[in-house]
Amino acid sequence: MKNILIICLLFFSTEAFCKKVQIENNIGKRLNGFHYTNAKSKSIALILHGTRGHQNLELITSLGSALLENNIDSLSVNLSYGIDNRANDFLPCDIKHKHLQSDSINEIKLWFNYIQKLGYEKIYLIGHSRGGLNIMQFYHNLNTSDKLLVNSIFLIAPISDFFHNTRKTYEKKYNIDITKIKKENYKILKIEFLGCADTEVSNKTFLDYYDIDSENSLIGLLQLTNQNIYIITASEDTFVPNTYKRIQNMKKKQNIKLIMIEDADHFFRDFYFDDLIDVLLDKIK
Repeated sequence: MKNILIICLLFFSTEAFCKKVQIENNIGKRLNGFHYTNAKSKSIALILHGTRGHQNLELITSLGSALLENNIDSLSVNLSYGIDNRANDFLPCDIKHKHLQSDSINEIKLWFNYIQKLGYEKIYLIGHSRGGLNIMQFYHNLNTSDKLLVNSIFLIAPISDFFHNTRKTYEKKYNIDITKIKKENYKILKIEFLGCADTEVSNKTFLDYYDIDSENSLIGLLQLTNQNIYIITASEDTFVPNTYKRIQNMKKKQNIKLIMIEDADHFFRDFYFDDLIDVLLDKIK
């Protein structure tokens, strides 16, 4: 965090800077964010990282810096995963995973409320990878008046998997009965989870992340949403290789724009980031 702050102060004028911000959730855990701000900006983007990630990832900080250079403020945030004052580092695999994706959605709402109090005229939502799915889940749960505050949504290489895609694999590989797991009060499973091999996960956590019905999947949420949505995918993405095809094959809606950046990977490294930011700046009005 400190290193990013120094970099921001070096690159931006006294009117444009980055600062650490912190709020608390409803049980007193501290949530960390980073506010890239220009005193003249009337627009702000809420930026959300992907699976087990954080606000200090190169893609996330690059988005904040590039937007600010174009007079668009941003707030990048860390999901807590149930950890007080979670540091800028990947969530470890070697913990007992008891956090809930539904709690993450509630945290996004707290940050959205924080932004509203700052008085911006336009709000954009940006989510990368699982953060794209979480942004859609969050937006879907907003009331009508809050939805009107959102100008556009940008999903960068979002997760598009359905639970039924992985259900049989889990049942066969780990010899578990998911129907039975749903009925148990509390149980620790030793399974692959969020990219972690054979880690300890509560059954409630596992189901909260993976037992997604069609309406709460990315495709289902896109079909239910009338907001302007721009989905940017990468042709060499090995993390979510099927997202482009799934969205391309879904029932077409005029509010959804699908864009592929050729030769880019899941994190849009190197000069492919320039292509990504060009798309965002072209669509932000």
